[in-house]
Amino acid sequence: MMKSLFTHPFTKFVAKKAVFYVIVAFVAMTFIFLIPRLMPSNPVDVMIARASTSGQTGVNMAAVRQFYLNYFGFNKSRFDQYIIWWDQTLHGDLGLSFHYWPTPVVNIIMEKLPFTLALVFPVLVISFFLGNWIGAKAAYVGGKRSEFIYFFSVFCNRLPSFWFGMVLVLVLAVKAQLFPTYGGYSFGLIPSWSPTFFVDVLRHYILPFSALLVVYLGGWATGMRSMVIHEMDSGYVRYSEQLGFRKKKSMSYAERNAILPQFTGLNLLFNALIGETVIIENVFGWPGIGNLWIQAVYSVDYPLIFGCFLITMVVVILGNFLIDILYGFIDPRIRTGGGR
Repeated sequence: MMKSLFTHPFTKFVAKKAVFYVIVAFVAMTFIFLIPRLMPSNPVDVMIARASTSGQTGVNMAAVRQFYLNYFGFNKSRFDQYIIWWDQTLHGDLGLSFHYWPTPVVNIIMEKLPFTLALVFPVLVISFFLGNWIGAKAAYVGGKRSEFIYFFSVFCNRLPSFWFGMVLVLVLAVKAQLFPTYGGYSFGLIPSWSPTFFVDVLRHYILPFSALLVVYLGGWATGMRSMVIHEMDSGYVRYSEQLGFRKKKSMSYAERNAILPQFTGLNLLFNALIGETVIIENVFGWPGIGNLWIQAVYSVDYPLIFGCFLITMVVVILGNFLIDILYGFIDPRIRTGGGR
């Protein structure tokens, strides 16, 4: 039983994907270690410059600078820093933020992560199911209504989400004053589980959510309509109609086969959604990882930059890995080894 489990085609498929994503994670983390350290400035100089401009007197800045270089390990070679960095990371120690000193990076990220996840996953799930349903129904009804849905879906999909977000702010927030213009919750409110705070966050949430949802809804609807039309012209659909199958039944077969290519593209659009969420968070001031990441780059905060990248990479890799596994369940060719 155990031997057959390890030799099963689907087990081999999952193992190959796991090894691939481990390699991807190693390479990506190595790059994120190197890229900030190749920047022309370093966080110690930024901290010293801020201290110098804050009006502090009687402080030996050279001694303070040397202390911070020793404390953060910047006086060591790049290789030694790399080894120490891996050791700390594998033990779950992401260090202390330079900009929010001395707050641990993990605490900062855990505070911002729910805001990002609240945008990414609802948009991905709702746009996928609703967009594919709209596209399939458009292919089914045909005629001018189908063409209108197609062109409207293409128009929505081609909208730059950041530009569409600014339009929503101008029309619905500034002009109509239906929603707040910026932020994740009103100034002065303390985060809690109270209904007041929840409603306030929801009012801030609607616009960034809508800016992403409309764009991705159009993409899924466009692709599904084209795939269903292609499947409806296939031999098995025509043959089933000749046998007397109802059109609704033939349509269900067409939809089942048309959804597979859509599922194949789920990884790519999930990765794109993560990137666009970073931009949208900055457009709306949504207090998520993307907004935090930009602040970390501006302040040359190495630990915070790495922490933001690490959590984003974990979300992307786990998301892609789960999508691959789910695709294996949906497509019997992979599950049985026929797709090798």
